[in-house]
Amino acid sequence: MILVSGATGFVGSYIVCELLRQDKKVRALKRASSSLSEFEFICRVNAITATQLKNLEWCVVDILEFGDLEVAFQGVTEVVHCAGVVSFVPRDQESMARVNIEGTANMVNLALQNGVKKFGYLSSIAAIGRASNMNFIDENIKWEASVMNTHYAETKFEAEMEVWRGVQEGLNAVIVNPGVIIGACDFTRGTGKMFETMKKGLSFYTPGVNGFVDVRDVSKCLIQLMDSNIYNDRFILVSENYEFKKFYEEVAESLNKSKPRYHTPFWLGVIVYRLLAIRSFFTGKAPLLTRETTLAAYRKFYYNNLKIKNTLGIEFIPVKETIQWTCGWYK
Repeated sequence: MILVSGATGFVGSYIVCELLRQDKKVRALKRASSSLSEFEFICRVNAITATQLKNLEWCVVDILEFGDLEVAFQGVTEVVHCAGVVSFVPRDQESMARVNIEGTANMVNLALQNGVKKFGYLSSIAAIGRASNMNFIDENIKWEASVMNTHYAETKFEAEMEVWRGVQEGLNAVIVNPGVIIGACDFTRGTGKMFETMKKGLSFYTPGVNGFVDVRDVSKCLIQLMDSNIYNDRFILVSENYEFKKFYEEVAESLNKSKPRYHTPFWLGVIVYRLLAIRSFFTGKAPLLTRETTLAAYRKFYYNNLKIKNTLGIEFIPVKETIQWTCGWYK
């Protein structure tokens, strides 16, 4: 039995679908308040059959409730931990830290307590760290405190430390650090919002660069690592380092929309996020831009994917192909 946390989320849903395709028995964790709408959509994307769904068992539990979580681990041989909170809004920082750090500690402790054979953790390239003097970032980079690290990055780094602490106590674990994950999903949140934004029209662009990866590649790599004899290692999962301008141009082309034409200077970006912060204060709604997302839009980060390519022999799906496939599902 393979336990998957965060199974109703974007990546967790793809991982559950891939495991079901391989006829593996899956116990999927969901909170009582979680909707199954995105999972059901992703099942359609992956053409999961009713017969395959018979190998899926849902378990309603919060990973912060250790006692309830203990029951979910009964009879489990492997764990894929995808549950986490991604937010760049200041008011979410406390809850994000609890879920990402304390929640991961609970998962690690129960994996150790129950003699789980292997533990896979879905981390992020943000957890690797981003110092100002870096060129290409690889798995050997040591974390440094930096203004370039978001609060989300800090929580994912500390979550990884919980996994490595588990390794010291005898846990067999692998960690993957995906870039910006894109693919067919709930287009009202997360990276799916980028496609919604382009559908409405986007005239401005920023000069930032980041690593992008197809959600199908993330799922495939993590499951292959779980099935391998590779233990206690981490891998960057990035298909290509892409300019945001190029990304939005290709999304616009696939959606038959006008491409962004105007470069947004940094000072203007700062003004916009501050105005949105003021509006958010009075309306109570999360702002479309925050200080952290604005800074990220102007920074250039380049990631090295050779380690995973050499280890698994994988050839990543090109970002342009992923964009076209995703836009097809969006339309």
